[in-house]
Amino acid sequence: MRSREFSDARFLEDIRTTAEAIGAPFSYATTRAVLDAYGPAFGEGAVLLRTTDRTGDDLNYRFYARRPVDTVTVARRAGFIAADDALGDLVQSWSGLYEGTAEQSCDFDADRGLTKAWVYLNGTRPLDDVLGVAGVPSPVRERGPAFHRMGLDHVRHVAVDYHRGTVNLYFRAPGPISEAQCARFTALAGAAMPDDHLFKEMATFLSRGAYTFAVTISPATGWVERVAFYALKLPEGQFPTIGGRLSTFFETAPSYDIEDMNAVAWSFGSGSGTYIKAERSYCGDLISLIKGWNTFFSQSNTTDPALPVRGEGR
Repeated sequence: MRSREFSDARFLEDIRTTAEAIGAPFSYATTRAVLDAYGPAFGEGAVLLRTTDRTGDDLNYRFYARRPVDTVTVARRAGFIAADDALGDLVQSWSGLYEGTAEQSCDFDADRGLTKAWVYLNGTRPLDDVLGVAGVPSPVRERGPAFHRMGLDHVRHVAVDYHRGTVNLYFRAPGPISEAQCARFTALAGAAMPDDHLFKEMATFLSRGAYTFAVTISPATGWVERVAFYALKLPEGQFPTIGGRLSTFFETAPSYDIEDMNAVAWSFGSGSGTYIKAERSYCGDLISLIKGWNTFFSQSNTTDPALPVRGEGR
């Protein structure tokens, strides 16, 4: 059955069976508490599942909201984060940009609950706007000139990771990727250039028009801990080299969506090396939501010119 409708009972069972298939921990009580706190956002928005190729890594799930939702206040009332959590305050500051039209979303761990808050900025926005809001730590703000020198001038999403205590910026990077660009971007996190085979796979699956490039930053030091390159909506039936765990994930995780959205991201860091993230649509017509962001899909040369671009900043 293909449906936008979200069912609590079905979701709880699907999370349990998917976690079991990939060897990830699952807590019924924690997941039930998340659904009790954020129920309307799951029902109204789009939902996806995600994990990585690392053995034993968590199974995550996410809702993307279709309207402004104050996820921080919900999290504080539910006891998911502290009342004085500084990263929660930063999410609120970002959400106040552009006349309050930004949209908050959340990531959750199938075992531990809330992990991350996202803010879609209602368009592709200037980096300096994003770094200029109250609450952005000085070490993060000071990275701005380095990003500009690499052509990373516009941001579509920002996020905070409550568990890891990090800040994430999601850039619209100019494509197609080149070896020189890739080497500069991985060097941001102190990581080596990927080998020839991996780079060729990335170049094959990343959008050629532009692609999403993410940086994970320590608020305390400004150090870029990790970078990631996203290939969204892989061509049907086509995957890069992903290994057994992610193959099981894509085979097991159900999708009730109108159209499947499978995605991968290659993540690089100096400490924990390279790994692959994977995402799969669950329900809520995720594809139409992503198209509204004017996001470039895997292997595309351009976006669809017929699509509206909300709040595009240049």
